[in-house]
Amino acid sequence: MYLDILQGSLLQIRSVSTHGAFFKARDRSVYYESQLIHEFYLLLKYDDFNDLDICFLNKNARWYYEDCSEKKSFLYEHQLKRISSLFSLVPEEMNNKLEWHGPEVK
Repeated sequence: MYLDILQGSLLQIRSVSTHGAFFKARDRSVYYESQLIHEFYLLLKYDDFNDLDICFLNKNARWYYEDCSEKKSFLYEHQLKRISSLFSLVPEEMNNKLEWHGPEVK
């Protein structure tokens, strides 16, 4: 799931970076997508869920859900579905560490 989030974000960042300065200045999606994935180098080191994954879901994923929107990033709904899928993968014994129940997906 992390790789799907990463792929979507990197493709969006790359796409926006190929446009001119005016377009880049108006498109805030790069900010939201890069903030979502900026700690993935830590998460992708491990196969099993651990406290870093919980931290990502509690902080980065929640921030993205609350601060981003479809108007700010066309990937928003797709990323929320992926984040929601991550919540379903949290081992039962770690659920008590989650500070929220995940995004409400349309």
